[in-house]
Amino acid sequence: MEIFLSAKLQYQADISSNDSKRHPLIVLEGLDGSGKTTVGKRFSKKIHAQTWKTPPESTGHIRHLFDDHPVLRTAYYSLGNYIAAYEIQPLLKHAPVLLDRYWHSTAAYAIGEYAKDHPEYPMPAKGDPIYKWPEDLFKPDIVIFLDVSEEVRKERQSRRKNVTAQENMLNSDLKFRQNVIQAYKNMYQSGVQFINADLDFEPKFQLIEEATKNLLYR
Repeated sequence: MEIFLSAKLQYQADISSNDSKRHPLIVLEGLDGSGKTTVGKRFSKKIHAQTWKTPPESTGHIRHLFDDHPVLRTAYYSLGNYIAAYEIQPLLKHAPVLLDRYWHSTAAYAIGEYAKDHPEYPMPAKGDPIYKWPEDLFKPDIVIFLDVSEEVRKERQSRRKNVTAQENMLNSDLKFRQNVIQAYKNMYQSGVQFINADLDFEPKFQLIEEATKNLLYR
């Protein structure tokens, strides 16, 4: 909570000016191995964007304490979303921000894991309030989900050294993966735009440019 309060106080100090100009907040989502990092680096360079992520670096040093505890992990990621929101908003006065994961990721994984662990309860239907963007959380201008086939995702992920418990679950449990992706599709009042991430880099990159051009060049 100390980190949260510090971020909030800094945010309040930074936005005290009357400068109302704001650049767009663009969120990149996708399962682990979807190519977010590679695409994000190049795209942020092209649009001269600041890059951020959740959990934010300010809380990254305690992440390992929660990874093996589902309820605490969700609480940690949820708080990280609010901290990141406070950290990001002052930056938007000067440049676009490209954010690697946000609330959609926290919610989708939590819903998917609960549905996996409690098969007696069906996944909440589309339109359920659980998929609605929180009213007290800063809303992005666009959310792009890099949708990748399992074969391609696993091949990309095999190059990584560190794999979390949730990533292992994605690899081993088809139902969990399906639940997570369906939860993303059900999000509303900040919906998710799916892009085919199996494409070669350039066509995929062009789709992201097309999806964001009205925000960046208005």
